[in-house]
Amino acid sequence: MAKGRHPSASPGSARNAPSVPGWVRPVAICAVLMPINAIWLAQMEMGTNQSRGGLPSGPYPTTFSLFANVICFMALLAAMNGILQRYRPQWTLHHSELLLVYIALTIGSCVVSVDFMDVLFPMLGHPVRYATAENNWRALFLTSLPRWFYVTDREALNPWYTGHANPYTWNHLRAWAIPLAVWGGFILVLLGTMLCINLILRRQWTQHERLSYPVIQLPMEMTDPQSGFYRHRLLWLGSGVAASISLLNGLAMFFPSLPTIPVKYVDVSPYASSPPWNAIGWTPVSLYPFAIGLGFLLPADLLFSSCFFYLMWKGQRVLGSYLGWSTYSPEFPYINEQCFGAYMGIAVLAVWMSRRYLISAIRSALGQVAANGQDIWQMRLAMIGAVAGLTALVVFFWVAGLSLWICLAAFAIYFATAIAITRMRAELGPPAHDLHNGGPDYVLTAALGTRAFSAQELGVLTYFYWFNRAYRSLAMPAQLEAFKIGERKSISPRTITLTIGAASVVGVLAGYWALYTLGYVRGAEARMAPHFTGFGWEAFNRLASWISVPRGKDAAAMAAIGVGILATLTLHAFRMRFAWWPLHPLGLAVSGSWSMNTIWLPMLIAWVCKVCVLRYGGLRSYRTALAFFYGLILGDYLMGCMWPILGWILGTTTYSFQQ
Repeated sequence: MAKGRHPSASPGSARNAPSVPGWVRPVAICAVLMPINAIWLAQMEMGTNQSRGGLPSGPYPTTFSLFANVICFMALLAAMNGILQRYRPQWTLHHSELLLVYIALTIGSCVVSVDFMDVLFPMLGHPVRYATAENNWRALFLTSLPRWFYVTDREALNPWYTGHANPYTWNHLRAWAIPLAVWGGFILVLLGTMLCINLILRRQWTQHERLSYPVIQLPMEMTDPQSGFYRHRLLWLGSGVAASISLLNGLAMFFPSLPTIPVKYVDVSPYASSPPWNAIGWTPVSLYPFAIGLGFLLPADLLFSSCFFYLMWKGQRVLGSYLGWSTYSPEFPYINEQCFGAYMGIAVLAVWMSRRYLISAIRSALGQVAANGQDIWQMRLAMIGAVAGLTALVVFFWVAGLSLWICLAAFAIYFATAIAITRMRAELGPPAHDLHNGGPDYVLTAALGTRAFSAQELGVLTYFYWFNRAYRSLAMPAQLEAFKIGERKSISPRTITLTIGAASVVGVLAGYWALYTLGYVRGAEARMAPHFTGFGWEAFNRLASWISVPRGKDAAAMAAIGVGILATLTLHAFRMRFAWWPLHPLGLAVSGSWSMNTIWLPMLIAWVCKVCVLRYGGLRSYRTALAFFYGLILGDYLMGCMWPILGWILGTTTYSFQQ
């Protein structure tokens, strides 16, 4: 290779690339795409094309680890790159530049997601919009909340719920300015703290342990112009199968006489109508092509463990009903709590297994010794940033009215969960990691009882709900995956860091613009999905219940958390001691999630396919078969994400390939 030529440039390219990937063109492209991505994502996940009570548009790309909307953008850019390579080779984007765009769009999508900013916005307006004399919210908690937490001007707020209003009048902008600025600063500090923690851990998890990072496999392949990715026949076969299913099912919504191929989940629990079998609860079965494709990328032990533990939860429900335990506690077997305990166990293991590296990193940062190839100043800055960020987050809620110890405990729980999920994604890449009802607001009130908190503390603690309702689109694992991409393509950590930082800022601004504008134009209550305002009802109905009906400690829930921690540590010990042990502790953690309910059968199918290919065809056959399963993901994603665009244009509800 000629000196100075970029590795992804073709031999006939007329330009030479710098040794460090350029950032100008990726930044320019993202400046154009990120607002489009924000409005598109908000429309898919929060929009509806019918009146109040109509079906949401869907799909929900940010509820799975590999974001469908970002893959669509990358496929479009790859296609444009192929055309430019033929007619204007000097304009083509390098592989590294495409990956920087992927990183930026992924971070932006994490911000504008159904588990993050989409929950924040309704919580900014809900307490004022829906406070009435009947529910007595003003006396219960509204007067004790910091006024900079929410929109206080009812006249400016009401049009955001009803729609058909100009978003850009001075009164509307002024009403939202303070809470948006406050929470925007909070989001950037939160993301910055995650970034600093990742900068501390990245060398251990990306270079020393060499974890697999399955989620980045498809983006790496589909953006590489030298890989021959799009010339593989099995890729087009898999894409054709998945896209045809989505096309047929989508057309059937316009023409009901057409047949359909049922791949979306169907609940089979009504078929178990007699006790104790009826205790299994909601049990959907599905055949999502994209989920089968994602599953094939994952290690076989995670696939098997996830399905095994999912069925174990169902068995616990049936056993509890048979023995009468569910009569004493309707929440038995406390699946969410056991899964939360598993996450905490994984966080402990992740830190413990990295202890020698962390000690070495601290010594390097203190200037005592430069070990393990550490960049001393980079490590120092990362540690200073992590400490400063954590301090700022704690002080933010302390000033808002929480006791200092509650702030410390809450963020300890939050970042332990974030580290656990980041480790899980780096090691095995689970397709979803919800952990509903596992945030600090839920755990602390269960451990101590609501009587241990004042009304003001409960009100402020409720605002943890918007970034802890679920963790499917958590930014921290996406940040670490970006550093792994950088390692594989020789993109400097500094470039990755700057890309993540810029994407975070632009992502917040784009998300604010999309959700703010959609509310005033369409109406959050009138023509947006019911769950948009539903997030506000979830948070503040719970708060009203906490204050009106105080409760004590939930000893059973705490015991279930302890069981989850102990089970995780035990499973890890068994894996370390017995090479044949088939159950992975990460499978225990993810198996109880809401999303796992919807994809457990595709995960089982993927496990069977993977085991058979490896056993009877070997590694070579597995690598060949990968193209087909990549195709299942691409076909489902590309066709599935086109339907909501068509629905938006036509003003009707269209087919959602997810959920």
